Amino acid sequence: MTKGEALFREGQRVTGIYYVISGEVKALRHTSASDEAVMVRAKAGELFAESAIAAPRYTCDAMAVKPSELLFLANEDLDQALSDSEFTKALFLANAANARRQCSRYERVRLRSARDRVLHLLACESGPDGIFHWPAPLTELAVELALEPETLYRVLRELETANEIIRDKRSFRRIS
Repeated sequence: MTKGEALFREGQRVTGIYYVISGEVKALRHTSASDEAVMVRAKAGELFAESAIAAPRYTCDAMAVKPSELLFLANEDLDQALSDSEFTKALFLANAANARRQCSRYERVRLRSARDRVLHLLACESGPDGIFHWPAPLTELAVELALEPETLYRVLRELETANEIIRDKRSFRRIS
């Protein structure tokens, strides 16, 4: 898939789930104000659209954030794969990780201050090394945090100036 290419559209029949081999995809809805609301993001090594198997039709649009390679698992193949206990366990763990990320995302966008949203992101989504890597332009991160890009840039600059974070382009680490 190329950047910006649609994977599926709202209202299309659900036919299976995806595994992201490389790249990144997102599911989004369009608000009445014509804004995008990112519902889910998946990057290499993650499942995508697995929640859709509980519905007959997709409830949002999906598109590639950057060039991506996906593996498609049709509903019929998924039924067969679920008889393999290792696959079932891996699917269960992937869904648990996705649920945790979704809960964190929901909690984060309910925070009032942009500073709190950025610090919450670092606390919840940083890797074991304490570093949060963002693979896309910072304007995409602003959308993820439900902030205007200018607000995100200002907050990052303020956190750097206050020596609360170290930033290297699209990577961040909290100091304190």
